[in-house]
Amino acid sequence: MLTFSLGAHAADMTITAEFKPTAFDPTRTEFTNTTPKSGYCAVHPAYCPNGQFSIFLPIGAVRYGAIASNAADEDAVQLRVPSEFREVEVQNQTSGERATVKFRVSAFSTTYNVSTITVIQSQAEHAKLWDTGTWVYAPPPCGGSGLSSLGQGAYMFMWYTPPAVQRLGCTKKPTRDLAPGELTMLAPRMSIGYELVAPDPLRMQNGVYRGSLRYTVGAGGDFSFGTSASTAKSQIDIDFELTVKHDFQLVLPVEDRTAVLEPPSGWGAWLAGGEAPPALRRDKGFQISVGAPFTVTLSCASAMGDRCLLSNSAGSRVPYGVFLTIPGIITASGDSAARLELLPDKVRRLRPAVGYVNGVQARLHVEAGGDSVREMVKYPGTRYSDVFTMTFDVQTN
Repeated sequence: MLTFSLGAHAADMTITAEFKPTAFDPTRTEFTNTTPKSGYCAVHPAYCPNGQFSIFLPIGAVRYGAIASNAADEDAVQLRVPSEFREVEVQNQTSGERATVKFRVSAFSTTYNVSTITVIQSQAEHAKLWDTGTWVYAPPPCGGSGLSSLGQGAYMFMWYTPPAVQRLGCTKKPTRDLAPGELTMLAPRMSIGYELVAPDPLRMQNGVYRGSLRYTVGAGGDFSFGTSASTAKSQIDIDFELTVKHDFQLVLPVEDRTAVLEPPSGWGAWLAGGEAPPALRRDKGFQISVGAPFTVTLSCASAMGDRCLLSNSAGSRVPYGVFLTIPGIITASGDSAARLELLPDKVRRLRPAVGYVNGVQARLHVEAGGDSVREMVKYPGTRYSDVFTMTFDVQTN
């Protein structure tokens, strides 16, 4: 695994992605690639279906020395790219939380100078110069894309690069000896296609995550073009920047911020001389939208141990409970958040069961049990009260 470094450096390329769920797309559970389009996908989008991406590869021109028609594979035009996935560790710039990104090169495209190869006047002549025909036909294990063009003294092509390319390379050999300088891959149109596998954003804190990846360039390097090729750069740095913007919204009307506890069947039976009610309860509703793990912590103005207390002016104190129900939310152990008891200063870790929970109706249950009620009815006419606070935190692991 490549590790994140805090050392300053100037990146040659930057890959960016963002996770920002909204009520308009509550099923979104993945990062969106926000890297500006460049390279062959920007010019030929029809060759980049299903969310494929490309970006300029700024390594400069690749210039070839002499290439013999009977050269060994490595001494001919042999393309190798880092086509297998590599892991990059990215780090939250505020909290230090770490996550892992996977990246690989899935295609390679460039333009090479034809005007210096004087026999090239047409596609047919171009095809005769190479052992496997024109470069629209990719040598294995590369895959042909069907994208190529010849014009204005240059030939453009694009090959797909499955994982085996990193180990085996893709080789083109000329059918005649090429002199030094006849073949040059030009810098302005060189680009790569890539695959980015981002981590699960639902398990990540808000913030910006950064990491970097360094590739070597040249014979035997990550980007290699054959032993007769010379490159302007010996390495290239890619920065990765992932931004997480979890949306969190809780709507609790002001009028619902007071819970008056009453017996489920009213006070009539007790006022008529019956026994004390078995419990006093009140449910309060609120709406919640969330697409990230979060915590809920309860604090009470009056508490003893792990119980919140109601008290009156006579000094009587009785425990009461606070319970939480949120549809679509589960606990750290995978249980539904249904009548989940909240205890003072105990952190409850919760998260959406799937995707983004949008505007669900949650319920807060406040209850005083039988023992508390039997104590309270000893003081008729007095008022028991307490104030409790629930803290929702979407920035906690």
